[in-house]
Amino acid sequence: MRLHDRPRSALLLGGHGLLGTALVPALREAGVAVDAPTSAELELRDLQALRTRVARTLPALVINAAAQSRVDPAELEPDLAFQVNAIGAHNLALAAAEAEVPLLHISTDYVFDGSLGTPYREFHPTGTPPNQYGRSKLQGELLVRHTWTRHFIVRVAALFGPGRPDFVDWVLGNADPAAPLTIVADRFTSPTWTEDLARQLLALIETPCYGTYHASGHGAASWYELAQQALTLTDRDPLGVVPIPDARLTSDVARRAPYTVLDNHLLRLRGLDTMLPWREALARHLGR
Repeated sequence: MRLHDRPRSALLLGGHGLLGTALVPALREAGVAVDAPTSAELELRDLQALRTRVARTLPALVINAAAQSRVDPAELEPDLAFQVNAIGAHNLALAAAEAEVPLLHISTDYVFDGSLGTPYREFHPTGTPPNQYGRSKLQGELLVRHTWTRHFIVRVAALFGPGRPDFVDWVLGNADPAAPLTIVADRFTSPTWTEDLARQLLALIETPCYGTYHASGHGAASWYELAQQALTLTDRDPLGVVPIPDARLTSDVARRAPYTVLDNHLLRLRGLDTMLPWREALARHLGR
């Protein structure tokens, strides 16, 4: 591991979230000692606590997989979203810079405004994200970049995986042909398996190639297409979900971008892209 001269260790914020539950065992399997405090034990908004923890434990890598990622609540409480996703990211970058420790910061496809209409590469302009969650995450990216050069910023999308409830779990647990779920069919993303993503992140952090990357499942899918594929793979009735246009979706508080498909362009150019097509990844996740 070419991260630092210190022992193989990582401080992971967000280790108990959807990505974190895949990342912790992947790191440990790679021989990395992981310190993964809960948010109650170490809070992103507490700069002094972060500085103290990093200085005391001297990890080889600091990872920020924590976020206020609930899009509709972020719209109602934007200050909290910015405190966690922007100020919190800045705090961790400051602590990492002070200790001269590399930082892996997880971002999101929600930083894009969705107007491009083709898969987004890392150098495409983001535009103005249509919701407070996306704006707070974009500001977090900017603060990390301006604070500490030894960073990996990795944008991910539409995570599914074991250990924590996700969209696929919700569909499989609630789809019923007698009372079908209405799923938006004209909003497109890049479904991403957390176990696949964890392996990709390990490959990236073994390099000195700092910068901003996209790491998502290959291909595009609407949320309706993802739901139908999950039902089909588990031999359930696909009529348990029905498509609905975004314009008719009344349950969302926050606006969502119509198209935030990611292209793993820089990983591919560096010969590092190990991500699977999303359909194959979903089948493996579901044991099919």
